[in-house]
Amino acid sequence: MNILKLSSGELRLGVVPQLGGALAWLQHGGFDLLRPWDRTPSVRRTACFPLVPYSNRIAHGRFSHEGATWQLPRNFGEHPHPLHGVGWQREWQVLEQDARACTLVLAHEPRGQGGEHWPFAFQARQQLSLDDDGLSLSLQLRNAGTGAMPAGLGWHPYFSRHQGVEVQFQAARVWLNGDDALPSLCTDVPTHWAFDRRRPMGPVGLDNCFEGWRQPAQVYWPHARLGLELHAEPGLDYLVVFTPPAPQDFIAVEPVSHLNNAINSASPAANGIVWLAPGQSMERRLRLNLLRGALGAST
Repeated sequence: MNILKLSSGELRLGVVPQLGGALAWLQHGGFDLLRPWDRTPSVRRTACFPLVPYSNRIAHGRFSHEGATWQLPRNFGEHPHPLHGVGWQREWQVLEQDARACTLVLAHEPRGQGGEHWPFAFQARQQLSLDDDGLSLSLQLRNAGTGAMPAGLGWHPYFSRHQGVEVQFQAARVWLNGDDALPSLCTDVPTHWAFDRRRPMGPVGLDNCFEGWRQPAQVYWPHARLGLELHAEPGLDYLVVFTPPAPQDFIAVEPVSHLNNAINSASPAANGIVWLAPGQSMERRLRLNLLRGALGAST
C-alpha cells in the first residue's frame, strides 16, 4: 500500500489512504507515540483511523429516521452492532500533499458499491498537518443527499500499552454498558475509573463512553519521558476509552462527537447527533501535542 510520509523536526507521520485513511505511525525520534501499523491489511491494526459518519455502535444496525426504519448490515464479523461508520473500511483519495501536510477525501453514495452500509450520500474531507510540536487533525462531513442526515465524527487513536503507560483525563459522568455492550446507565465516574490525576493504566478494563470530559487528555510513557496531550475543539464532547485485557497490546482514547448508539436514544441531538440539511457540513478538530520531559510524579 502507498504510505504518505510526512515529517517536521523529530516527528514522523505515516498515512495509509487505501486503508481507511488511517495513520500508520506517529513517531518522535524513533519512539512510537501511537501504536504503529503492523503492515497487515486490517485497519484495526493501524495507529489511528477516522470515524465517519458515526462513532461506535448502532444497536443491531437499526434506527428510525423521518418515519422510515433503516437496517444496516454487520460490518465487523459476527458482532451484532455495526460500528465506526464506513470511512474506516474505504479507500480515501489523496487531494493534496506536501512535506508536512495532506488532505484526503471520501465520497459515499448509497446506490453504489457498499452503499447499504449507510443510506445517505455524503462527502468527507480529512486534513492532517504536522509541525515540530504535534499533529493537527480535522474532519469535515457534508450531506450530499436530498434529505436530512444524522451525523457524527471522531477519531480512534491506539496507544501502545508498554513502558508503564499512564493516562489522565477528567469527565463528569460515564455510561455503564449492558450485556449487549451498549450504554444503559449514566452515572458518576467510579473511583476505580477515575483518571483525574495521571496514573498507570494497569489492569483497568474499560470499553465505555465518558461525557463532559475536560480538556486535555494525556497519554504518557514515563520511562521515555514522552507523551501526547489530546486537545479537542468544541463538538467532541464524548471520550470513549477502550482498554482490552492481555494479550491485546494497546489502549484507545477516542474523542468523538456523540454517545455510543445515540441515534437510538430518546433524544439523539441531546446526545451529540447532528442533523445535517442537504448541502450542510459539520467539522471537528483534534490536536495531538507532543509532551517532552518529566511531568512530575504520578499517583
